[in-house]
Amino acid sequence: MLFENMTGKKALNKGDMSFAQKCTHAGIRMTSQRHLLATVLEEAADHPGVETIYLRSKKKDSSISIASIYRSLGIFEEYQLIEKLDVGDGKARFEIKRAEHDHLMDVETGQIHEFKSQQLQRLIEEIASEMGFELTEHRLEIYGRKHGRTACRCYKIKVY
Repeated sequence: MLFENMTGKKALNKGDMSFAQKCTHAGIRMTSQRHLLATVLEEAADHPGVETIYLRSKKKDSSISIASIYRSLGIFEEYQLIEKLDVGDGKARFEIKRAEHDHLMDVETGQIHEFKSQQLQRLIEEIASEMGFELTEHRLEIYGRKHGRTACRCYKIKVY
């Protein structure tokens, strides 16, 4: 399977590359600090904010600055390699762009529930079609609070 990035370069299988390799392939000059940040993002089992990313990076390299973190995140986002999430607490969270999924944000705990729904996907495609659009991608963030202590009934990929 071939894919094309912003620079027009092609690769055989995007899924076989590390995040740092995807950055290089996209045409980003990978400094040692950007390699470190790519590793921190790839190792994240959550949706970390800038401060968390900075602290995790600082543990690996004490010379990294928060300015470098902001600058690199901006570049990764510009090249559409990461996504910025807003969980409603005023702090941006980040994740590496990967298979399409949606987010359900718990406004009380800050937990982010990732899910996929074929029913929702069909509805979104239907809406786009009715409005005369061909759907190329979508992004959906739902905010709410759980009822009591009941278990989450969403189709989970991960819960952070």
